[in-house]
Amino acid sequence: MGNYLSISEMASIHSISRQTLIYYDKIGLFKPVHIDEHGYRYYSAVQIPFLREICFLKSIGIKLNDIKDHIGNRNLTTAMSLLEFHQEFIDKEINALMNTRTFIQQRLMKYSEAKNIKSELDKPIIEEFPERHVLFIPFENELCREELHLTLMKAWNVLSKHEMLPSEGFGTVILKNNLGTDDVFEGAGIYTSLPFIDPDMDNMMTLPAGQYACVYKYGMPYNIEFLNELIHWISENQYRIVGDVVDACLLDTTFYENDSSVDFCQLQIPVEKIT
Repeated sequence: MGNYLSISEMASIHSISRQTLIYYDKIGLFKPVHIDEHGYRYYSAVQIPFLREICFLKSIGIKLNDIKDHIGNRNLTTAMSLLEFHQEFIDKEINALMNTRTFIQQRLMKYSEAKNIKSELDKPIIEEFPERHVLFIPFENELCREELHLTLMKAWNVLSKHEMLPSEGFGTVILKNNLGTDDVFEGAGIYTSLPFIDPDMDNMMTLPAGQYACVYKYGMPYNIEFLNELIHWISENQYRIVGDVVDACLLDTTFYENDSSVDFCQLQIPVEKIT
């Protein structure tokens, strides 16, 4: 029809589909200049810059409703405001993706450490650990498998509120002052290592740097025989305990087909040599 462009021609020029132009017409974003008696849509060449801009804005992720609100009252100020607002949104998305990438790397590192363990099971060793920052949530009920799972989920929910994931590992902290008492788990709780520090987070705890007497085991924190054996080894080898016990979960029960009742863990007790 004269100087009109058909819907197929307009779509082809902009590398979009006919269905896209039909949808844009339906929502009032970009309408044809003429519809004939058969319902065929036709466009003018002077509309090309508008559709070109719509395609650009959509390609950089701006929502169609925002494009529709903008395109009808377009000027330099509104165009800049729209792009600046979207740039802030993209910056936040990039930061979120970078954090997600860090969480993945941290979890991969934990799995790699577990895969490459060369020490013998149940054989105590001395290891050096850096300072670690963790979230600590005390147990509210008698320690059992269910209490472990429920308390861990409380910790994970706190991390989620601070836009963190439990990528750095988790476990149980047993207080030094209760070792050797009738209730060794009084005041104990779950810890989750923090991928980064948020000063607004409550219940943060620091696990000090230094030497730790360690042993790998298949067992839950309430299987206290492993703890008692490591404490005995510490005493026999002229070390003294200088801090709280860490029972670090390396691989949880989701990794085991035959026995889903225990985790693969490492007991870590801070010590110093008796001189």
